[in-house]
Amino acid sequence: MYLTIKQHDMFRTLLMGFEIPYRAYIADVITSRYVNDESFEQSMISQNTQISHSSPQFLRDTLPKAVSNHTLRATYQKFVTAKTSVDEIVTADIDIPMVGAINLVSFALTECFSDLYSVFNDYSAFCDLAEKYRYSRNKLDHPGCRTLEDVHLIPVVSFVKDICMFLDDKYFLQKTREQILSEAVALQQRRQSIPIPKNNYSDMPYGESRIVCRDEEIQMLKSFIYGKPEDLRKQHSLCLYGYGGVGKTALVLEALKQIVRDVQDDTTINEYRPQYVLFFTAKQRRLDVAAETGKIIENSMRSHFSTADELIELILSELALDSFRKFKDEGLIVIDNLETLSVGDRERIKAFVETQTPSEMQFILTSRNSEAYECNYKLAGFGETAGVNFVDTYSEENALDLNLSKDNKLDLVSLAQGNTLVLVLSLRRLSQKLTTIEGMKSEFSNVNAWRALRSSLTSIPSNAFEVIAEFMYKDTFEQIEDVFNTYKDLFYKVLKVFAVISNESVDISTICLLTKEDYPNVEAVMDILCNYLIVEKRDTQYSLNGFAEKYIVGRFLPDAETYNQMSAEITSRQRDVVRTLKQLSDDMNSRPDLAKIMKDWLIITDIDKINAAKMYNMYDDVKRDCNRAGKFMVTSALEEFLKKSAEAERFTAHPYIKYQRARILQMIDGSNVLPEKHVEEIKKSYNSSIYAIKTIQQYSGIQQTKSFASLLWLYGQYLADTGDYGSAIRYLEESKISFENQNIIDQEYYQCATKLGHTYLKFYSQDRMARLTYLRKARSIERMLSENWVNLGRARKYAGQLKSMLCQYGRY
Repeated sequence: MYLTIKQHDMFRTLLMGFEIPYRAYIADVITSRYVNDESFEQSMISQNTQISHSSPQFLRDTLPKAVSNHTLRATYQKFVTAKTSVDEIVTADIDIPMVGAINLVSFALTECFSDLYSVFNDYSAFCDLAEKYRYSRNKLDHPGCRTLEDVHLIPVVSFVKDICMFLDDKYFLQKTREQILSEAVALQQRRQSIPIPKNNYSDMPYGESRIVCRDEEIQMLKSFIYGKPEDLRKQHSLCLYGYGGVGKTALVLEALKQIVRDVQDDTTINEYRPQYVLFFTAKQRRLDVAAETGKIIENSMRSHFSTADELIELILSELALDSFRKFKDEGLIVIDNLETLSVGDRERIKAFVETQTPSEMQFILTSRNSEAYECNYKLAGFGETAGVNFVDTYSEENALDLNLSKDNKLDLVSLAQGNTLVLVLSLRRLSQKLTTIEGMKSEFSNVNAWRALRSSLTSIPSNAFEVIAEFMYKDTFEQIEDVFNTYKDLFYKVLKVFAVISNESVDISTICLLTKEDYPNVEAVMDILCNYLIVEKRDTQYSLNGFAEKYIVGRFLPDAETYNQMSAEITSRQRDVVRTLKQLSDDMNSRPDLAKIMKDWLIITDIDKINAAKMYNMYDDVKRDCNRAGKFMVTSALEEFLKKSAEAERFTAHPYIKYQRARILQMIDGSNVLPEKHVEEIKKSYNSSIYAIKTIQQYSGIQQTKSFASLLWLYGQYLADTGDYGSAIRYLEESKISFENQNIIDQEYYQCATKLGHTYLKFYSQDRMARLTYLRKARSIERMLSENWVNLGRARKYAGQLKSMLCQYGRY
């Protein structure tokens, strides 16, 4: 647990008082042994040449720098000043060595401090405790420090007591030995009570490591727990999800520790004082480092529950309740690792949390998959920059014996795929000298393993990568197969594609092409795979999570013949895409109307561009065949168009495809070459395009373009021409409003308004008694057109017709 504010203050007082006699002793030894700065410097330089991998990390980091920066003589002078303060009282500010300099000389000059080392088990034990002392002392330099725990205080207080007993009385200038020892004993005998009446903190699986680089996420959890000052109620449940090893459990446990500290220090929001904080985990496995071999292995661990009923019984038992009826105490329940449970048990827990518990009881749940709770928060791994920062901060906070170059750190982040747990385990192994960066590259050589497997179709040899992948994805894949059993064949088809292209990214259209499945079905599968963190999406490209590759390749790699065929198809597809995009770019440069369509319709992705361009060009091709007026040519053009249109719709759901399909079918019908008409199909395509723009977020921006106003106008005009005046009015009115909202008052706007006026009249003429309002609307349109007569352009002829028709109805 964290120390309280009072304990931090007591710890600070102890270390500052102890530092004076300790520094005086070190200064006395140094100045007695070395009569001048030159002899001191030469001895330190000599020690620098003897540094090895077995030397303390702090010494390996600082001594070479001190030698190269020529600061050793200045350091000696600071010790001379500190020695003077032992012999006489100094009242002015003086330049004395800090704790880092004390550790530097006491670590390096081993021949001078053998007596000091003998106080402890050996030289290494002294250096380890001295570094813990330096870490705590530096942290406490900041008066607002509240991050020290028992794990910091206990060994450092012992270090202080042992050295105080060793030092001569002459070094205790400001406080006596007895005063400092009394302060140390007071800290050792501090109360270690948790101010939460019911809790199971002693049964929580805290690790040895300090969590770092997660301040924002911890604050998010605490904000959920405490609520905000202005809120009238707090949220009831939060699911923290992310792939295995990203640090979900550690993050929650850190938040629970901080709750204890905040309650002790009376710094919670909304005077939060929980009556209970309980943690229950269903986790059965964890990754660890084998002490004998240094390998990353999977170990079993004790779980609290394995079914929903066991969990509910545990909660009631810990709270000493028979039921939650009339129970109103405020508190928090953490349910860890939901994904290990069956679907039925997860649904039972969800019903329990949402409907069978009091509002004062909050829940935090962790899972590898997104779960449908009141709040959901995805915990992601670390990218390159954040990953390097994590390596630096974690190494410092946990006092690891490491000396990594920036390239080493980048290699490490890449090997771990940004996974927090894998980074932590790897840093521990490196610190314990159980492996090297090069050795880890060999263990994690998934790319080489895949290449070997692709060429020989043999199994992957067991390595660290395989162990981690098994840990991260075994439950996930089993769950997908259970939940989506009905669609298993479709999932297998998609995963087979990823087995072939495992180290590359791919777009949905290529997956559709290879699986021969429709776009909507494949898109649904990709959404699920992204939700389960097996696949990651960047822009329009999908790629496997690095650790998911083991399962994908191991389970779904097709036979050699199918593999070669799919590989050839993918290569061919990629060449076609590059060639088509090059041609499209040239076309857009020479045809501004095509470029405008791409912009207005928000056609951004490569696959959407390619298919939109095909549909755009197809309009001219079909129009040319229709103008030739030959039944055979038009029939052939229609068949070819329907085939290509269906193919485009399989690869993309972009609304422009449906819009262009409607326009081309409308043109074919308008040629009157073929007897059959496509009215219902045209309406369906127009409606589908408009519906997608209005309801799908990624296309909603099209509504703010002239193209959308024109789409509504063209559809309204088509409906009017087919006699569906009521529906036509709705779309023409919406089109007119869209033009006006965008301040587009041009010839197309007037054409739309004129068509609307004509349609009002035709609708009115069908039932003059009941639809008099539409006659008034038509007259309003005509007056507006008359006032803008000089601007009407092509609409002028039809505006004149509208005026003549209105004259026939009288009272004009």
